Amino acid sequence: MNHNLIIKNYIQIDATPEKVWDVLTDPKYIRQWDELPEDFGDDAINASSEIDFPGFSRMKVSTFEPGKVIRYSLHISDYTLQAISDATYSYEVSVDENGKTWLKIEISDFSVLFEDGKLYDESVIFGKTASEKIKELAEQDTYSVSGIH
Repeated sequence: MNHNLIIKNYIQIDATPEKVWDVLTDPKYIRQWDELPEDFGDDAINASSEIDFPGFSRMKVSTFEPGKVIRYSLHISDYTLQAISDATYSYEVSVDENGKTWLKIEISDFSVLFEDGKLYDESVIFGKTASEKIKELAEQDTYSVSGIH
């Protein structure tokens, strides 16, 4: 496969950027839209966080701009846990000119790892389902707090 395997999802969320950030960084929410190891704990994701799946992979925070961007670099056990420099998971929160909150999820570039496209296909599904669940969680708590059900 000679092209980059990059997935981009954009979703508008009816919640504050702060609430979306909470859903991206608080393990009680993350466990509802992604997997975390059982022993990960309850501390929020921060600039030095690592998510270790022994024998499979490790994700290290490589970029952390509070309230705006979290980027994880992917380390695959089959590759002696060396970082695959172009394989990242990125979550970016922004507000448009109309005051609407947006989440961008970018998963890239798995062409450096696999040529059959399987991981790409799985990542397309993850990007879509994760963004929808993050939206649901952020909006659900926003509406509950404001008394709207």
